[in-house]
Amino acid sequence: MAGKTYLSKLLAETASSQENSLYEPTAGCRIQELDRKIGQYNDRVNVQLWDCAGDPKHQSCLPALARDVNGLILCYNCERDDQEAELEKWYQAFANAGMGNLVTSLVRVMAIKLTPGQTRQEFGMQGKMKKLQHTTVVLPPHPPDAKEGARIALQEIDALTEAIIARRKEKEQQGDE
Repeated sequence: MAGKTYLSKLLAETASSQENSLYEPTAGCRIQELDRKIGQYNDRVNVQLWDCAGDPKHQSCLPALARDVNGLILCYNCERDDQEAELEKWYQAFANAGMGNLVTSLVRVMAIKLTPGQTRQEFGMQGKMKKLQHTTVVLPPHPPDAKEGARIALQEIDALTEAIIARRKEKEQQGDE
């Protein structure tokens, strides 16, 4: 359990007070929508968070999910030591299935911390994972206590959304030349 569903529900403000205490694995994909104000002009943007199942049995859905991907946030439980290999696998799967749409500048890695106390070093990643932008989000089990973590996650989502918009505008300008 990495906390992806809990995080996406917190951000979409659909998390219940019991949310993180009851674990229900995602089957396939859940979509949460957020309305955000982005950039210096506070442009309204609808952001869709696609909470993809981490279970390998759902990997056959990945090409459909990754086909028109604009950006990617890879979440992992920083309290587990086996997560780097999993992150690398998912990154590669999205990069391969995304048909060249996914560039490293539009990928973020989010370490999710679900329990209090110390954890292993979140930023000791190697290889391709080391090149990506990393953030740690602390999400206590009760939504009212997780506001700071949600705020940090929203900052990352806003920054990623701005980068996606800038890339689209750049591509449009290149097409006009």
